[in-house]
Order: sequence, then C-alpha cells, then structure tokens
Amino acid sequence: MQMFIHCFIFSRIMACSMSSFNGIIAEIPGIAVDNFERCDRTAYFLSHCHTDHTQGLSSPQLIKHLEENEVKIYMSDVTAGIIGAIPCYDGVKKFIKTLRLGSKTHVKLPSQYEDYYLCEVTLIPAGHCFGSVMFLFQTPFTTVLFTGDFRTNSNDVSKLGQLHKDGEPIKIDKMYVDTTFMDKMYENFPKRSETVENAVAEIKAWLDGDEENAVALHPSARFGYEYLFNEIYSRLGVKVYVAERDWAIYSDFPEAIPSVTNKYDTRIHKCSNRSEKYPHRNCVHDISTAKYLFVHLSAMKWDNINIEQRSNSRLSDKRLDVCFSTHCSRSEIINFVTYFSPSSVVGFPNKYEVDKIEDNSVRVVFKASKRKISSMGGRREKIVR
Repeated sequence: MQMFIHCFIFSRIMACSMSSFNGIIAEIPGIAVDNFERCDRTAYFLSHCHTDHTQGLSSPQLIKHLEENEVKIYMSDVTAGIIGAIPCYDGVKKFIKTLRLGSKTHVKLPSQYEDYYLCEVTLIPAGHCFGSVMFLFQTPFTTVLFTGDFRTNSNDVSKLGQLHKDGEPIKIDKMYVDTTFMDKMYENFPKRSETVENAVAEIKAWLDGDEENAVALHPSARFGYEYLFNEIYSRLGVKVYVAERDWAIYSDFPEAIPSVTNKYDTRIHKCSNRSEKYPHRNCVHDISTAKYLFVHLSAMKWDNINIEQRSNSRLSDKRLDVCFSTHCSRSEIINFVTYFSPSSVVGFPNKYEVDKIEDNSVRVVFKASKRKISSMGGRREKIVR
C-alpha cells in the first residue's frame, strides 16, 4: 500500500510537470534525450533525475519497447542510483546502462547505409544537481553537445577538459542549451561559492544565538543543493536531516554527500514547508521549543539582481531568502555559447536566436516563455549495445 501511494503521488507530480525538451536530436536519428514519450528509439539518454526531464520514463509502452527491442537507457551512476530508489521506475531499471563521468563510450546506432555506426558519447559534469551531466555526441557525421540543465560559471568554461583539444575548444556543430533564465531580467546570478559563504554565515550566527535555535532549509527542487549541505557540514560540523525517501538515495553515496543524516538529533533539516508559519511535523518531528530560521533557496524571484548586491535577503527575523541558482544566468548562457561558437544552437525551454549586427558582434533575440519548475576523469573507451 505504501509503495502504491508513493507511485501515485509521484505520477501526479510528473503529470503536472512540463517537459523541458522534446527529446529529439535531429542530427542523430534514433536517439532521445531527457524525454521518453517516443517509444521507437534505439537508445535513450537521461541527463539528471528531475521530473521535467523524465516524461514517459515509467510508461508501460516504453517498458514494452525496451523489452522487445533490447534498447538501453544511458545515464550517470548517480542518476541510476536515484532512479533505483524510486518505485515508479522499477520497470525500467534493468534497461539502465551507466556511463562513467569523463569517459568515452561507443554506442551502436542503426545506419541506412550499413548495419550500424558508432556514436561516441562523453559525460561532462553539468553542475545542476547531484549526478547531472551534459552529453557530448560525436559521430562520423557530426558533433553535438546537449547541456541538459546546467550551471557553469563563466570563468570555469575553459576548464571543461572534455570540450577542449590541445587547449582549444572543440568544434561543435549543434548545441542544445538550457535557456531557463535567458530573460534579460536574469542577466546575472552571484557565484554559488559566494551565495553559500553568505548563507552559512547567517546560519552559523543563528545557531550560535541560542541553543534552542534550529534551521529549516527549503529548496525549490528535490535535488541540486548538495553543495550547500556539504559546505554547511564542512564549516559548521552540523549535518542536515533529510526524509527517508532522500536518505535512501544519499546514503548510497556517503563519500560524495557526507553532510546528510536520517537522525533527528541535528539542528538543521531539509524542509518541505513553503512558509515559516507551518509546523514541521511533515518533514521532521516538530520540537515545540525550537526557534526556526526558515531559509528559502530559490532563483526565480531574484530578477534584476545587481551582481554587487548580497546574495541573500532577511525578510524577517525568521526568514532568510537566498539567491541559489542551479541554472546559468543569461550572461553565463551567452558566454558559454559564444565561447564554443557552435554552427547552430537550439535553446530549451526558451528559444535562443543570435543575429549578426553591423559591428559583427552578436545580438540575442529572446521570446520569453517560462516552464514550470518541477519539485523534484579519465579517458576510457568501450563498445556497448
């Protein structure tokens, strides 16, 4: 009964989530990325486990197609671990093929001229959430980069080794790029390191103020805040309590995320409340004497932020809003695309259009349309089916 309820709730969440990408990479027929509604593909790829990227993943039609045609779904080991902990995805688990971060894997794809051709796939850290990756697809005919949802600081783009050769950016024919915050009112976001430093300072001051003080961290999505949790633990020595459904996933990666716990004897918890006015009995056993600082982690509300402004705002004695983005700002998106100068660009969920103007610089033409934000090393080659 408990599993049935879990699956029902999760399916309702998925039904309310808009898919951020239709899954089709036009240059590489036969594959689908971050969308599983088409049950005629020869290979599927999942960049991360947020529900707006998993449309159709639990459908009986997909499971039947995977079974009958021996088709695989490729993803990082972390994303596979997350999928493995969600009962609704039980049917697809045996069709998952994990790829190593930074490695190069050859996947066989059908060809109209021969029996098959090899597509070289490289996983690149995306910086969006735990386990998130970009996919670099290289075939004899084209090179395509699919960023998935990503957050890469402008100063770090040149450090993405898999996207460089002999110190120079590789040639990318087509780039599919995350444009969630392409609107001009999101021109800049503070660096996450700066955001975390300021947030941790506020949390420390609150905890030091009274032994009964506690902290409720409210994120905008289920995953993506592990960096903050780790920094809190590293600097303050306090772990973050997470509910059992998250602990089932995080506990499989103790070295990557040592900062979380399923024990109540901690003063910080990942909170399910959207307001500091509600009791915490749904996310942790409410201690009536605790005085909570409610820390709201979001990006959407931080429009037109000046890069010199502080990355947090104290709305009241009990509420701290923190500008924490797991997506690139507009300037970071443009910098990323300009740096690699692909021959063609497709933006999702919003259009990315670049026009040449008189001085030969570029102008970005943007038509705003926001999607719903869903809650929710080394070289190695091998051939896999």
